Amino acid sequence: MEQRKIAGIGNIYANEALWRSRIDPSRPAASISLEEASLLRDSIVDVLREAIEARGTSFRDYRDARGQRGTFVEKLEAYGRAGLPCRRCGAKLVSTHAVDGRATTMCVRCQH
Repeated sequence: MEQRKIAGIGNIYANEALWRSRIDPSRPAASISLEEASLLRDSIVDVLREAIEARGTSFRDYRDARGQRGTFVEKLEAYGRAGLPCRRCGAKLVSTHAVDGRATTMCVRCQH
């Protein structure tokens, strides 16, 4: 959630990009290889592009400038899905507040 290097990636999109990249959100940034960093960058770009195309992520009352709800919520693979099966491997997704005090959902089997 550090915003000094890359700004604008909120908790929802960070969870999704890390899930797509198979990276454990609790890993120190210095432990991520160049290959993983490249994959994470691509995942961030893809998640943000898809979220923009879907007009954002509406859980309750969010509306875009035209008053429409965002539909990216329908594409969430990790965020808000704690206790449900991982759509990649079937393991139960877990949620923790240990990473920056925010809800972080991940697959302990897929994300390393």
